[in-house]
Amino acid sequence: MTATDVDLYRQLADLVDGGIPCATAKIVRATGSIPNAVGATMLVGLGGELIAGTIGGGGIEAKVLHAAGEALASGRRTELISAKLTEEEAGGIGMMCGGSCDVFIEVHQRAPTLLLLGGGHINLCLNRMAAGLGYRIIVVDDRVEWANAANYPGAQIVNALPEDALPELGVDAQTYVIVATRDRDTPAIIAANQTNAAYIGVVASKRKAIQIVKNIAERVDLDALLPRLSAPVGLALGGRSPEAVALSILSEVQAHRYGVDGHAMGLTAEQLKCYVNKTSAH
Repeated sequence: MTATDVDLYRQLADLVDGGIPCATAKIVRATGSIPNAVGATMLVGLGGELIAGTIGGGGIEAKVLHAAGEALASGRRTELISAKLTEEEAGGIGMMCGGSCDVFIEVHQRAPTLLLLGGGHINLCLNRMAAGLGYRIIVVDDRVEWANAANYPGAQIVNALPEDALPELGVDAQTYVIVATRDRDTPAIIAANQTNAAYIGVVASKRKAIQIVKNIAERVDLDALLPRLSAPVGLALGGRSPEAVALSILSEVQAHRYGVDGHAMGLTAEQLKCYVNKTSAH
């Protein structure tokens, strides 16, 4: 890795740590003559602007910058595109003929945050389950005996009331809030609604969820809150233990994170039978 490459990846790390999405574009295959070599990399910003590095300039680089900008805007994480250097461009840099290359685009952004408001049994289980899924975990509870490093290894611990802590936590559109406090759900939801959180899930019965929304209807902008509020939170997976409830919550969070509906992936018996019959016929 060259000194230039090291600088590029340092800039990449700084942007991601600062919560600013960006993308890298690297030439992974080349044929013919192109103005740079396999491995050449550039760093691209949210609007498709070049931040650092180059893959050679000209039409190839312009096409890749546009594609990287679109990938960042759409949320696509990776993309492989092909680009060709025109003969006119090749002639302009003293080459006999135009070449082509494949460029791998990868979007980089800070790991999503799972913000657990309340340090009780369900959030204890959520912390354990989410640890291997790439979430940055923050737990907020004023009870030190619940919210501590021993109970929540690897998590950021904030010993405060949720409504006091939320304004200081830098909650952004990559934050998933789970409200499961002992007695502060209403102020916690109101405070969460004043942030840019992508999702606010409330651990509650249907009756309690309805009552909470009724109680805060005059104090919040429901048009801003309800599209990102899940109350009661979780998918209907069955089970009533803290572990089962945590699994249902994390499943819904994962579905929201990846923009899917969380449906069963299995083929039906009829579909499988149909495929078997088709295979047998051949």
